[in-house]
Amino acid sequence: MFLKKVEKYRLFNPMEGKEEEVEVEIRFDPLTGKPSRIVKKPLPFTKGSFEEDLKKPCPFCEDVVEKVAARDVEVLGKNLKRKGNSILFANISPYARYSLVIRICKEHYLNLGEFKAEDFYNSFALAVEYLKEISEKIDYATITMNYLKPAGSSVVHPHIQLIASEELMDYQNRIVNSARSFYKTHGKQFWEVLSENKEFEDLILSRNKWLWFVPFAPRGFDHVAAYIDKPILEVDEEELRELCEGIVKILKFYSSEYNSFNFGIFGSLKKTPYFGTLFDIVARTPFDKYYWCDVFAITKIYDEAYTNKAPEETAKQLKGFF
Repeated sequence: MFLKKVEKYRLFNPMEGKEEEVEVEIRFDPLTGKPSRIVKKPLPFTKGSFEEDLKKPCPFCEDVVEKVAARDVEVLGKNLKRKGNSILFANISPYARYSLVIRICKEHYLNLGEFKAEDFYNSFALAVEYLKEISEKIDYATITMNYLKPAGSSVVHPHIQLIASEELMDYQNRIVNSARSFYKTHGKQFWEVLSENKEFEDLILSRNKWLWFVPFAPRGFDHVAAYIDKPILEVDEEELRELCEGIVKILKFYSSEYNSFNFGIFGSLKKTPYFGTLFDIVARTPFDKYYWCDVFAITKIYDEAYTNKAPEETAKQLKGFF
């Protein structure tokens, strides 16, 4: 009845000069089966204004990261991995069996309109290279970004997280199970049928390598999604660059009203007939001295998404950026 599973991640902590094996405990609600991750080495909550955060010592800045970044032991052999200005290293507070951080760029802080597609490309390429090394052990992987405190970030410096777990997260489980069930019933992928639906036409932003669209039932403010029928490991350079350029377009759109966001890339590492790779991005409440976080009871406790704008309105406003 009280089911739990433990995943362990090995890292080298240069600040303490020793290797650590950090546990992540995954518990499952006895009634619903909904998973919950207990991070055994959590980062402390930070206090202070945005101006104070900008002045604090930053572990991801160029003159510091080499000295303090935790090192992945199993795959990278305690080395940092670089591509352009992006750097891959272990997450000192892991969320799964494989849990890493990628510093996106040298800049400590960026307005949303200042992010560069090339930096995202280098970061995602590092993630894919790492995933290729563990693809025989893991079936799915997640790349997430939390930018600034309203999005749950503990560090201002732009960075993404790579999470590869033996257990899918709650909503990911629903995506995979629903996609599999849809394919068995219709003989086609859900996203293929979705893109052909005339009622959905107004929500489609672009049909290129990726299908870019605004979801009919948004999971947050100005939610945008993209889908490609490929495992994340098979996405080629041109397709990966299109994803990065799309993210930059969306962030420019966000920049007139927001300064904080979350995104997630959820992909299979192996070819399946019913699911490939899905990208989602949502804006978060604007960050100010006294900011207001938009995650409240129905979202935090019940995983019920809400937004303040109809998706048709978001699609109409965003089409010009594509």
